[in-house]
Amino acid sequence: MSRKKDNNKYWIYGEDATLAARFTKYLMKVLHARRASYVRAKVVETSHEVSIEDCNREIDDVYNRLTVTVEENVESKLMWEGIRNYLPKLTPKECEVMIALYIDRLSVSETAAKLGVEPNTVSTHRRNACEKIRNEMEVK
Repeated sequence: MSRKKDNNKYWIYGEDATLAARFTKYLMKVLHARRASYVRAKVVETSHEVSIEDCNREIDDVYNRLTVTVEENVESKLMWEGIRNYLPKLTPKECEVMIALYIDRLSVSETAAKLGVEPNTVSTHRRNACEKIRNEMEVK
């Protein structure tokens, strides 16, 4: 391919120019199609507006996160540092319960509602997880 550099621009001659033109035409078609798909997706997205009443739970979650004090955030991070090394030793449900109770600072009933189980099940998972963590700490 022959090129001539002139003021930071490349000039292409011959059959390379034909290939470059075909490739440019192809890229323009692809770009146009992608842009059209993006615009169509945005139109669909805006047509599915949701009322504020339907988003109460999400709004409450964001509001609760914004109103949590710095001290509570620090305490939550310290709790995370304390239990994260032991999470691989727990079952998935026990992990969810420990994170909900000690990191998200939810009550037993709130954790049960979040996980879709009974409060007694949450208490059982917490007790089992605490026993495993205690045993692991004794080994170390």
